[in-house]
Amino acid sequence: MDVVELRKMDHNHLKRAKMSAPKNRLGLVSLVLLLPALFFSVTGVLYLAFGIEGANRMLDGLLGHTVFKLLLSPSVVLGGPLVAFGLNAWKVFHVSADVVNEEFVIAVSVKRLFGHLVCLGLAGGLLLLLSAYAFVENFKIVAR
Repeated sequence: MDVVELRKMDHNHLKRAKMSAPKNRLGLVSLVLLLPALFFSVTGVLYLAFGIEGANRMLDGLLGHTVFKLLLSPSVVLGGPLVAFGLNAWKVFHVSADVVNEEFVIAVSVKRLFGHLVCLGLAGGLLLLLSAYAFVENFKIVAR
């Protein structure tokens, strides 16, 4: 191989690496957005389902610091999975509309992107879990 062929191979390798970088970046961003909700959910499940009081005490201790109050605020805990769900849904789902044989047809297609589907499922599950928790925590039966 001569020098020109080596440079072309190196250039093609860099081009492929740059193309795969946004995929990896979106997965990392999704993970970072999901971490506060995952932490909050895991500590809640450990305390409520298994009776491990250490998880609840640790959560109370962390909330004594300003940084953790911000990281575990409701806007971050609910907003993170919501943004991660939106980002991954943008990559996975495709909606198209067209007129076929004088009929208006709307089609939804789902790409088989395993990593995005896992993040989408995890974000959706966390949103359901946290919404159910918020509903149950704020639901009060009032006698009339």
